[in-house]
Amino acid sequence: MSSLRGFRGAIGAERETARRDHRERSRRKSVMKIIEEFPQSFTETEDCWIPLPDGIRLAAKLWLPDTAMQKPVPTILEVLPYRKHDQYAPRDAQVHRYFAGHGYASMRLDIRGSGDSDGVQDNFGMVQEQDDTLEVLKWIADQPWSDGQVGMIGISWGGFQAIQAAFRAPPELKAIIPASFAPDRYEYGQVFRGGCFLIRSIRWSTQLFGYKTRPPDPMLVGEEWRRMWMDRLEHLEPLIGMILRNQGYSDFWRERAVTDFSRIKCPVYAVSGWADASYVGSVFKTAQAVNVPWKALVGPWGHRYAHTGIPGPAIGFLQEARRWFGYWMKGEENGIMDEPKVHAWMAEDVPAQAFYVESPGRWVAERDWPTPSVSPRLLYLQPGRLAESPGSSAQLDVVTPQTLGLEGGELMPWFLHGPAAELPGDQRADDGKSLCFDSDPLDEKLEILGAPELVLDIAVDQPTAFLAVRLCDVAPDGSSKRVTYAIFNLTHRNGGEPPEPLTPGERYRITLPLIETGYAFKSGHRIRIAVSTTYWPLIWPSPRPVRLSLHTAGSSLSLPVRDASLAPAPVPFMEPEAAAPLKRTIQKTGGRKRMIHTDPLKRETVIEVTDDAGRYRMDDIDWEVESFSTERYSLIEGDPLSATAEITWIWIFRRGDWEVQTRTRIRVTSTETDFIVNATVDAYEGDARVFARSFNETIARQGN
Repeated sequence: MSSLRGFRGAIGAERETARRDHRERSRRKSVMKIIEEFPQSFTETEDCWIPLPDGIRLAAKLWLPDTAMQKPVPTILEVLPYRKHDQYAPRDAQVHRYFAGHGYASMRLDIRGSGDSDGVQDNFGMVQEQDDTLEVLKWIADQPWSDGQVGMIGISWGGFQAIQAAFRAPPELKAIIPASFAPDRYEYGQVFRGGCFLIRSIRWSTQLFGYKTRPPDPMLVGEEWRRMWMDRLEHLEPLIGMILRNQGYSDFWRERAVTDFSRIKCPVYAVSGWADASYVGSVFKTAQAVNVPWKALVGPWGHRYAHTGIPGPAIGFLQEARRWFGYWMKGEENGIMDEPKVHAWMAEDVPAQAFYVESPGRWVAERDWPTPSVSPRLLYLQPGRLAESPGSSAQLDVVTPQTLGLEGGELMPWFLHGPAAELPGDQRADDGKSLCFDSDPLDEKLEILGAPELVLDIAVDQPTAFLAVRLCDVAPDGSSKRVTYAIFNLTHRNGGEPPEPLTPGERYRITLPLIETGYAFKSGHRIRIAVSTTYWPLIWPSPRPVRLSLHTAGSSLSLPVRDASLAPAPVPFMEPEAAAPLKRTIQKTGGRKRMIHTDPLKRETVIEVTDDAGRYRMDDIDWEVESFSTERYSLIEGDPLSATAEITWIWIFRRGDWEVQTRTRIRVTSTETDFIVNATVDAYEGDARVFARSFNETIARQGN
C-alpha cells in the first residue's frame, strides 16, 4: 500500500538490533520444568468434605502446608465440575501442589452433583452454584489453618466461577485470576456469537450431558454411591434444549452474566490466548470495565493454562500467579503492580496451517487499556481492493456456498491430546468463495493490537441472514492466514431482544467489531477482508441461501494500529514450571482425529471427529477410567436444511469386577421454522442396563 510508506517512521539500527534480539529470546521453545523440591512441605487430603446449609456435602481435594496449623496461610481455590478424583487429577496435582509448596493452602472443589460431591448439578451452573461457592469461601475462612484470605484461579468454567464469585463481592475473596473465561456466556464462549448459533455448543452440550452421568467413587462415598448416581441420571436434561429455547439475548442470559463490573471489589488478573478467540475478548472487556486494580495477559495459546500453552511459547504462569496472590494476600513487594498492566503476544509471520508448535512473534506491553499507543487507521472498500481513500459507489453481489468455512479450524482449539489440526488453515479455498478486498503490498511492517472494526452498507434477499468476516494476512506466495474474524446475525442489528427479521432489499449500515488480536503484517504482505454469508461448521446455516449486496461507498475498515516506534518490551515471564503430575498407568493411548469427506455426486460434505481419551488406571486407588467421543457434521451444498450434527460420548469406570458405563448422544437437525433435538442416555452396571431415557424436542427458530 504505497501511501502507507513512512507511516511507521524510521527505526534506528540500534533499535532494530534490540528488536531482533528480543524476537530471538521470545522464540525459544519453552520446556516445562518439573519441580520436585519446594520451600515448604505439605500434606494432600483426597476428600475434604465441606457442609452446606441445605445438608449437601461438597468434595474437595486440599493441599495444606504442614506449618499452616501453627501459622495460618491464605488459600487458592479452583472450582470445577470436572472430577478432581480422576479426570483432572494429574493436571490438578501440577497446579495445586505447586501452590502448596510455596506456602498456600490450595483447594480443588467439585461442584454440587459432580465427582464425589452430593446433590444434582444446576443445568447451567448459575445461582445455586454461585451460592455454594460463597459458602465454601466462608468455610475456608473459618478453618484454623486459614488466615481468612482466599484467592480464586480457574480456566474456562473455573474462570467463570472466579469472575462470578467476585461479582458477588464476598469479603473473603481478595484476588482472582480468571483464564479463558466468559463474564457473559452469550457474548463469549461456546454457545452464540454475534447472535449466531455455534455448532460447537452441540458438542459442549453432549460433553456436559455425559459428564453428568458419571458416578461417584463407591470407595469414597460408600453404599450411597448408587443412590447418588441414580439421582444424577434422573435429573438429566440436555443443555442444548435450554440453549435453543433462548436464542436471543434475554433475561435468561443476563441473569447468568456479570452485568455490572463495578460490583467487583477484588483485584483481577485476566488471562487468555489469541488462538482461543471465542474467549479472548473477555480480557479486554474486563480490563475496561472494572474499577479495581487489574492486569491483563494474552498469549498465543488456545484454551489452556499458559504454563502448558499451545501454540507456544508457554510461560511461567504459575510463577506469575504466585506473584499476583503474593502481592494481594501476603503483602509481598514483588513489583508486579509496578509493571505494565497489559502484556500481549504480537504474532508475526504465523504459518497458514492447522497446527504449529510455536507462534512467531514477541511480547509487547501497555501501561493501560485502551492505550494511546494504538490509533485507528481507516481503509475503504472498493471492488476487490482496500484503499486509503473512498472510491466511486459499486454494488457487489454474492451467494456464498453453504460449505464455506472448512478452513476455519475449531471454535475453541484445546489440544487436549496433543498436536491436532484445530487451528485455522490456509484460507485460500474459503477466500475464493467470498467477497474479498485486498490492500496493495505493504511497504513496511504494520502492527495491530485490539479489535478491528468493519462498517458495511449492505442489503440481503432473506429475512434471516448472517455475516462472516475474516481479516487475513496474504503472503507473497498467495497463502492466506486468518488473523481474526467476526460473525453476526443481522436479525440482531438492534440488540437481539427480540431478533428482528430483515426486509429483503432494504439497505442497512452495520458496524461490526472483529475479535481482538495482536498481529504484525510484514512488508510485502497484503491485508485482506473476506465477506461471506455462511461459515460452516462454525455456525448453523440460515434457513435459506442468502444473496448479499454490498455497497462499497459506505463500507470501510478501521485497523487498531500500534505505534511502531515503541521500544521492545523486555521478555516479562519466566520459563514454565509446575509440580509433578499425579502418577497413573496409561493402559491405552488416546488421540484425536479430524477428517473431512466429500461426496461429489450428492454434493455432501461430512466432518468426522474422534476424540479418544484412552484408558488409564489411578494406581493409588485402583480406579480405571476410559472415555471416547465421536462427532459427525454433514451438509449438502445448496441445502442449508440438510445440516446435521450428531455427537456421542462414552464413559467407563472400573475397579476389579465392578464396572459402570454411560453412553450419551445428541442429534440436532432443522427445518425452515424449527430446530429438532434428539438425545438419549443409557447407563450400565456391569452388563445390565440400569437406566435409559430419551429426549425429543422441537424448538422454534428465533432469527437463527
